[in-house]
Amino acid sequence: MVVPRQERSSVSLERKHPKGSPRDLTLIVCTDESKDYFQDLVNYLKLDTQIAVDTVSDELNFTEQVEEALLISQQSKPHRRLFAVLNSNDLCYQKSGLTGQIRQALKLISQQNLPNNRIFRLVISNPGFQLWLLLHFAKGDFSALDAGEWSNCVEEKLEEFIPNFQSVETRKEFFAKSYPLLETAVKNSKNLRLIQSVKPGPSSEIHELVAYLLKLQRRYGE
Repeated sequence: MVVPRQERSSVSLERKHPKGSPRDLTLIVCTDESKDYFQDLVNYLKLDTQIAVDTVSDELNFTEQVEEALLISQQSKPHRRLFAVLNSNDLCYQKSGLTGQIRQALKLISQQNLPNNRIFRLVISNPGFQLWLLLHFAKGDFSALDAGEWSNCVEEKLEEFIPNFQSVETRKEFFAKSYPLLETAVKNSKNLRLIQSVKPGPSSEIHELVAYLLKLQRRYGE
């Protein structure tokens, strides 16, 4: 059962007037864990008139997060694309369970009558959002390990580059330092996808969203 969503205020629904094409208006729906990263990234790329960021609760399971993202899309201002960047830690250790819930989510999305040919892109990072952060500094290939070890290895490796990462202030400082390394993260993420095509291992699809944002930044950024 999906947790009922509270009605949005006029302030939360307000969007700046876009300075580019309506076809580029985009909504990013992410979990609470990655909200600050994406909001700061949008501001860093000066795309705040083209991109809006909203969140779903980390406490929802994966399918419920997808349902909530669809609801947010319906209630938000017009947009052409929606990227749902979702994690659910209980999916990270069972490849079969992850695949099953992804299929269920994709079926749910396909059954929706999205207005104006709206594009809904499901973006997954396995074992979690922190893998994407690590890819700014390291290749992140833990495919030689059991799936149950991936999450701990990512956290330990991230701590090597950013001690006390869980601190809010440290995370903010890290975000600021990581943005100039976006191209490196995209490259490392693409390489992980190639490795995963051969053998199971951690991977992230966030590079697809970031590559799209960088494309918009070259088009509209100042």
